[in-house]
Amino acid sequence: MARASQSFTCTACGATASKWAGRCDSCGEWNSLVEDLPGDGPAPVLQLKKKQAITLSSLATEEAEAPRIISGIAEFDRVCGGGLVPGSALLVGGDPGIGKSTLLLQATAALAARGVRAIYISGEESGAQVKLRA
Repeated sequence: MARASQSFTCTACGATASKWAGRCDSCGEWNSLVEDLPGDGPAPVLQLKKKQAITLSSLATEEAEAPRIISGIAEFDRVCGGGLVPGSALLVGGDPGIGKSTLLLQATAALAARGVRAIYISGEESGAQVKLRA
């Protein structure tokens, strides 16, 4: 049985390639080639009826804003919407080496210093690696 031909498209520049490579030959971007699956293509365009715009002030609710736990790290709290919501989980992702573990260990330590119970769970680092960062 003949194998279906594969093609890959660069998410950075849109160039196509017949085989996957770690780096796009056209723009030089790393890890930007994704496989085009059969049936991929432009999504059908839906014709929507014109609606009247709603001002954001009319979307106000009667619910009180959820209480937040302040970590004491100003920028971390700002990015988390003013602090962490009690009982919530925070998932942080990003490229390797950008400081995710260091930031979260600092935030966990700051929360613990304020008497807040917190847990740090890592799916990629061993206990020894976490201990070295702490």
